[in-house]
Amino acid sequence: FAARPIPAEPGPPLEAYHLSEPKVVLTHTGAIGIAGWLPDGQQLLISRDIPGTDRQSIDIFDVGTGELLTYAERVGNSGKPIWLPALRAVVYVTLVEEERREERISYRAELWMSNGDPQQVERLAPEVLGGSLAVAPAGKQLWYFSRSEPDRPRQLNVETRALQPASLDLASFRYLKPGLEWAMRDRSPGFRMIWRPDGSQMVLYSQFWTFLLDTRTHQVCELELGEYIAERMDIPPWALAAQWSPNGRYLAFITTDSLSVPFRRTELTILDMNTGERRTLSPGPDIEPGQHYVWDVAWAANSQQLVALAQTETILGRPIQKLYLIDANIGDSLQVMPDLFGGGTSEGWQLAWSPDGQTLAIKCPTWIETEPTVSEDRVCLISVT
Repeated sequence: FAARPIPAEPGPPLEAYHLSEPKVVLTHTGAIGIAGWLPDGQQLLISRDIPGTDRQSIDIFDVGTGELLTYAERVGNSGKPIWLPALRAVVYVTLVEEERREERISYRAELWMSNGDPQQVERLAPEVLGGSLAVAPAGKQLWYFSRSEPDRPRQLNVETRALQPASLDLASFRYLKPGLEWAMRDRSPGFRMIWRPDGSQMVLYSQFWTFLLDTRTHQVCELELGEYIAERMDIPPWALAAQWSPNGRYLAFITTDSLSVPFRRTELTILDMNTGERRTLSPGPDIEPGQHYVWDVAWAANSQQLVALAQTETILGRPIQKLYLIDANIGDSLQVMPDLFGGGTSEGWQLAWSPDGQTLAIKCPTWIETEPTVSEDRVCLISVT
């Protein structure tokens, strides 16, 4: 952290924001996942389940024209695909059958790339841990973990295809935490990564550890995402998903203190990387005492506010989710839309804020009236002023 912390500049009041009514721009009979906006703020990178199969299409959707371009198809849902602006390509992880014994099939995850033609895709790596992909800010270096070396990231130059191991070896940083030996001995959770926008730091997070790597000095420190209260929590709070603010000042995490699924609760944890100040928020009322869920977050372009999609109740098995605008500096929150019937139960795939700050993309499915089943998945756009 900075030796002389600089206080954050106050942002506009939450009440100054105006959000339009949601406008449906895409429908699909299977589940849709929102991976994020492309830099032009006009196109979305999405996934769509292919009904009746275990496959997904990976698509670029133009929100203005409605054009839908399929880049690739994959088996399974192994993390978000990543857009590479310099190559106008998508990299993604797909499952490949490895062994078949009687009725049991084992799979391995492979790393692939598409330049836009689903019939002309290229395999980049024969093994990868799904969900561990992270592209450096310049868009040329792709980092990931492999099944054979889960503690040492690999670096792939997507232009030259040169592959080399990173100098970082997380095996030397793993340690048994006092009082948690019972939980840690039988588990070896994989790490995910996310780069700071200026490339100076990287966060690597898993179920028991969250490390901050200085990419210039190669120094590593550990981040704590909350206080551990053994009587109330299974384990210390840990990150399910992470997002840097556009200016790199803040880190927003979706955290839980549950050891395994189903999680008792998920929360929003915001860390000020200049001062070290940490805030843990649970937007909206509890479903039951101590039970609440944050499903997705997205940063405003000014890095002072963010939105969170939080579940506040369940009706007929359907998650009722509400959209909250949050001030990252002081932690205030404000509900900014009417109640929404939420888009599913997967953290980080339901919400994205455009780079210019003018448009929110959000899942807005319709449900079968008397059942906890989505009848049609949809993407809605909300104008922000």
